[in-house]
This record gives sequence, C-alpha cells and structure tokens, in this order.
Amino acid sequence: IAEVERVLGVLDGSVPVVSAVEGVQPQTPLLFRALQRVGVPTLIF
Repeated sequence: IAEVERVLGVLDGSVPVVSAVEGVQPQTPLLFRALQRVGVPTLIF
C-alpha cells in the first residue's frame, strides 16, 4: 500500500472495484482510508 499512497495526490478520482465473489479484501479499507485522507473523490463499485 506504500507505493499506492505515494501516487494518491495526483489522482482526480478513483473507482475501486470490489469483487462480489471474493468480497472486501484486507487492503480495501486501508486504501479507502488513504483516499479519504488525501481527499480523492471515490466511488466504490
């Protein structure tokens, strides 16, 4: 997740996709919190 956090500041928005079969993975909440912290508009699909 460290590599992802470095580039969050350059995003205009994000659309994380959650698998209906596998469900929410352990890193998904971490990513969502990081996106909120940086202020990136997010739509979870």
